[in-house]
Parts: sequence; C-alpha cells; structure tokens
Amino acid sequence: MKPFFSCDDDGFVIVDGALMQNTASLFAIEPVLKLLIGSGNIFEQRPRKVVANEDKNVTVECDGDTTVYLDFKALSAKISRPDGDFHYMGGIDEGNDHRGFMAAR
Repeated sequence: MKPFFSCDDDGFVIVDGALMQNTASLFAIEPVLKLLIGSGNIFEQRPRKVVANEDKNVTVECDGDTTVYLDFKALSAKISRPDGDFHYMGGIDEGNDHRGFMAAR
C-alpha cells in the first residue's frame, strides 16, 4: 500500500494512494483508517500536516502546539505537547475510543 494522508477538520485519514490514480475509483475510496478528533482520542487537536513518514512511523503536527507520533509497527501512538509527552492508552486501532493518555517517563 502507498499511503495517502489527509488532515481534515474532523480528523486524520489514511487511504491507499494507489486508488487515487484511477479517477473512476476516486468517488468510492474507503479510508484504511480514520482517526477522529475528540477528547481522549489519539487526535484531540485538529491535524495540520504530516511532517515525517518513515519506516511505518508517521509524525503529524496539530493545532495547540501538539505533535502526534503514530507507530504502525507497534500499533501505538504518543503525543508531545507543551505540558509534556504522553502515550495513548490503547492501540492505533482504538484511536477513536477515548482511551486517554498516560504521561511518558
């Protein structure tokens, strides 16, 4: 899969970029993953842009001086914001489940 990332008003979306090449399928593209903005979700702030995508690790800058780090090897996420670094208390697949964060040590 060649990932295509979209930072939207309601969340962060990943689709298979190979599907983007076929104009007939553009209207029927289903996201591989959609992480919604919400309290206790991986994305609590609006995503602005992907700043790194290497070796199954994606870094996303967000509003509120927050950076989200997605690790697709470990299926985990962490955030960095002005008050510290925090690990999401669920997997990426649970990113919309309001699991909340635990302070990193």
